[in-house]
Amino acid sequence: MKRALPGTETVKAAIDTVLAEAAARGRRPTVTAIERLLDIPHATFHRHYADLIDVHFRPRIPALARPATPTEPSGSDVRTEANLSRLRKENTDLRRTLALYEEAIRQLALENERPAQRRHRSSTAPPQQARATRAVLNATPSRRRLAWIRSLGVALSRLPVIKGS
Repeated sequence: MKRALPGTETVKAAIDTVLAEAAARGRRPTVTAIERLLDIPHATFHRHYADLIDVHFRPRIPALARPATPTEPSGSDVRTEANLSRLRKENTDLRRTLALYEEAIRQLALENERPAQRRHRSSTAPPQQARATRAVLNATPSRRRLAWIRSLGVALSRLPVIKGS
């Protein structure tokens, strides 16, 4: 069962109420506040009352006051910037680590798909490569992973330790 939509005068009164409350609290009035006051979903409100928003609400929103001159950054701004910089660097490092682990997992998955082909191929490989392949195939799972990582030329100290492994 559909509820009846409020009339234009009711919506204008709600807009006036939201504008007055926002001014009293020192906050910016929002269309969402009007929708909540009227208990109307966002899409329905915009579908039926878009003209009232444009004509009766938006022109009456006070402009935000901006400082005329740039101010010195406060201590909290400096800390925030330092924290953001640290987080960006950490994010970059984690992305690099993730790429290394993705490649390691991909390689291990390929090895597990074709173990018989690997063993057969290792006997026809050049001696140095055959030794390296045998070392990888005969190693325990953790040694196999380490041997593969060494073959990539990645320093183990650059790889972080994953907790729980």
